[in-house]
Amino acid sequence: MSKSVAKNTVYNSIRTLSNMLFPLITFPYVTRVLLAENLGKVDFAVSFVSYFSLIAALGITNYATREGAGLRDDQHRLNRFASEVLTINCASTVLAYLLLVISVIAWPHLHGYAALIAIQSVTIIGNTIGMEWLYNVEEDYGYITVRTVLVQVIAGVFLFVAVRRPEDYPLYAAVLAIQSTGANIFNLIRSRRYVRVRLVWHFDPRPHLVPMLILFGNALAVTVYVNIDITFLSALRTDYEVGIYGTAVKVYKMVKQFLYAVVTVSLPRLSYYKANGKDREYLDLLANVAHGLLITVLPAVLLLALLADYVILIIAGESFMDAVVLLQILCFALPPAILATFATNSILLPHKGDALVLRSTVAGAIANTVLNLAAIPLWGAAGAAVTTAIAETIVLVSALGYGRSLVDYRALIRTLLPSALATILGLALMVGCHLLLRRLLGPSIWSFFVMGFALVVVYGLTLVATGDTLVQRLTARIRPHAQGKE
Repeated sequence: MSKSVAKNTVYNSIRTLSNMLFPLITFPYVTRVLLAENLGKVDFAVSFVSYFSLIAALGITNYATREGAGLRDDQHRLNRFASEVLTINCASTVLAYLLLVISVIAWPHLHGYAALIAIQSVTIIGNTIGMEWLYNVEEDYGYITVRTVLVQVIAGVFLFVAVRRPEDYPLYAAVLAIQSTGANIFNLIRSRRYVRVRLVWHFDPRPHLVPMLILFGNALAVTVYVNIDITFLSALRTDYEVGIYGTAVKVYKMVKQFLYAVVTVSLPRLSYYKANGKDREYLDLLANVAHGLLITVLPAVLLLALLADYVILIIAGESFMDAVVLLQILCFALPPAILATFATNSILLPHKGDALVLRSTVAGAIANTVLNLAAIPLWGAAGAAVTTAIAETIVLVSALGYGRSLVDYRALIRTLLPSALATILGLALMVGCHLLLRRLLGPSIWSFFVMGFALVVVYGLTLVATGDTLVQRLTARIRPHAQGKE
């Protein structure tokens, strides 16, 4: 992995860690103040607005990141490209708002959520003006990290000052909107450092729209199988059950977001290598990304599953303990979800396999929708969690199938086999250590931290003892810096 990609991965991991720490710090307070029912109302509003945010986004982020990466050395072409993309994005944003207003008026179930939906809808225009794709193209992850932390702090202060009673749940919705829109305002101000954009009226949008619409279809399918469970739970069950399930999903998404960091940060570089015919560099980076995922995803999932009861107790409190089983079920969805993202972002998209990504995610979305309609009336939130795991697995199998003609999986597996064996050994030792510590330690917060630390150390020492090549390289890079500081 090149130094630039390694540094960007660190920045992206810090940013993702910040996105995890914000709910870890604030969510325990929110759950205890708002309680499950009011939290469920906010979760539903966020989920519902996400469909219209998707319409506004129109698949632009992945498209512009991929295409813009090949233009960043030509300022004139990049300016033109950015202006055309922004113009299309503004038009799709207007359409999204029109459809949102019509939906709220036409569906009586939404009338009681109108205020929350209005608050959350600010994020739609925020995403448009933010042009997040530009900073991915420029690989400006240092700025993105600082910006994210600053906005999180501002939103956190507002949360603790404003949200004091159960009826303050609209203010919590506003905090979530600030968290998203604040970052986009900073993006708009800084964008002139890289491009000069303006709305343009005389251009042919068709070369952009065809790949955008394919990626939009993919994003729509992803949104369906990510959010349809909350939508169906709200329509078929109660706000309490939405709140309990939403709590488990929030933890699930935090961990997934952190594990996504290695994959998402590599997309611009992988696309750049493919666009410029650097196949050797592409394959080397692809192998490193796969290696990083192998030694991080499974232990992280196992750690979460083993300590799920402590996690829910700390984050949400005793009144949310029904979410423990839901979180453990969702743990089965994490490995296929991360690996599916690897297959789509690292293999299919750099090869411009947009239509293949669409087919994979549509298959998952259809399965999730049908299964949710059958499972939620019978088993409620537990049924929704199971269908999420099934949908993620369907997407993974489909995406890997389409990627067979693009990448030699056998060569990749041979490269990763020693690390896979070390990972299996580490996982077994983690389970043994956990069983021992459960007997020795009582149920307390300190037990959670002791067990978590011990399991991470056991797994890490296993990788070091077995001579994992990626760990050795990272250690070799860290050691000179540490010696220099001495």
